[in-house]
Amino acid sequence: MKIIATLLVAGLAALSTVNYNNDANAANSTNNAANTSQVQDTKVLGKLYFVNLKEGEQPIMTALSLFGNRCGSEGFNHKPYATEGIRSVFELDEWIEFQPQANAESGIKVMVFKHQEDQGLYLKKPLNDKTPGYIQELDLNKDPDGDETSHWGSFYLHPEEVEPGYYDFVFTYQNKVFAIMFTQFFKPNEIYEKTDSELEKLMSQSL
Repeated sequence: MKIIATLLVAGLAALSTVNYNNDANAANSTNNAANTSQVQDTKVLGKLYFVNLKEGEQPIMTALSLFGNRCGSEGFNHKPYATEGIRSVFELDEWIEFQPQANAESGIKVMVFKHQEDQGLYLKKPLNDKTPGYIQELDLNKDPDGDETSHWGSFYLHPEEVEPGYYDFVFTYQNKVFAIMFTQFFKPNEIYEKTDSELEKLMSQSL
């Protein structure tokens, strides 16, 4: 009887250990999944960092193409839809057109902020023109009479109102942030004569 009791106790202890390890692994997996939804420490220009997404959830905007009217060739400007390598260097006073791939035709907005080291600022509470670093915002709406090449909205940053430097494009849908993209703006005519490869090199840097 003592042998049987000892075996039962040992079995229960082993089962308890397995359950504990499984619970710990599940907790770690959950934590890892949560961490992947936040902006990473290395901030790459022209990459969509999707945030606030539940596991398996697709973002409302799945890819993006940006067109500028001053720098680079036609090929540099009309890049395919992507989540990385999106055009992200511009001159102040350059018109920027947004061409998203999205699962909604309205309700998406891009808000422009002077780059913030604390990216958690964008996730803590609803954003508005009082949020630190706020510059401007633009509603993105699909043109019902347009085609796949039609832009959903455009804007520029005026050189008399803002300075050259790094800026955050923060994308929201129905006032909830779902993606952040880092960009760099230069003085007018500063990068106008650079080749596509030189512009691509500028885009390859990290903040």
